Amino acid sequence: MFLTRRPTLVAMAIVVMLSPAAARAQTPVQDERLAAAFVLAFGRTQAAAEISQSTAQNPLPVAELIARHRRQLQTDPAAQRAVSEKARQDAFGPAPGADLPQQDSGGTYAELMQRHLKWLASHPAEYEQVMHRAYQLLLRRDAYPVEIEYWKRQPALSFVLLVGCIEDWARRSQPGLTATTGTAAVSINSEYLVTVRLSPGVAAEARAAAGLLPAGDPNLAAAAGRAVVAPGADQIVSVGGIYFAAAGAESLAVTPAGK
Repeated sequence: MFLTRRPTLVAMAIVVMLSPAAARAQTPVQDERLAAAFVLAFGRTQAAAEISQSTAQNPLPVAELIARHRRQLQTDPAAQRAVSEKARQDAFGPAPGADLPQQDSGGTYAELMQRHLKWLASHPAEYEQVMHRAYQLLLRRDAYPVEIEYWKRQPALSFVLLVGCIEDWARRSQPGLTATTGTAAVSINSEYLVTVRLSPGVAAEARAAAGLLPAGDPNLAAAAGRAVVAPGADQIVSVGGIYFAAAGAESLAVTPAGK
């Protein structure tokens, strides 16, 4: 009796080993690639059903995963509108006003964000308004003139990265908040961001696939403290040196008080 049941037990063990959950446990690098590509393409993390669907497909590098998401957006107008609106809010803040560029209708989240950042860099007055929105959200006040000059000495940042950096500065500077100074940094645990933790190698791969800086050797990026994978984050330091991809949290779609 024991001998007749043994093949069945072996077969069951094989099924368990080949189940999606077991396969995911054995491929953490691919899990990171899937998560990073999704954040860079859609500006959000995957839902449970999307995780199950993506892990059932053949492993791909980040560049091919982003290309697949781009093709999906090209054939799904509703999904493209959602990504475009998300990028607009993350770049400019909630209720940004009519003076900003009209909603861009094509591309991944990262591509749209890069175009918005380029626009902000060439429109300093509008960039100041983005700063004010960020300070209103965090501190219920406008940015001081010295803070506007502080941020303008650096490459233009999106609303969400400004919020993340101001949040970290405020946490480090309490209780005597004065004016923002020091190194701009953001935490993987920011309540204003959605984040996925990455290994240095996958972070470098994701950064290159999305056309983000700094490109190249992940060790060089680590030495410079550049571990945040997000449009415009090449000069932002990750608190604790943790590598992660980031986009704005859904809560940032709410209009800040006082505006």
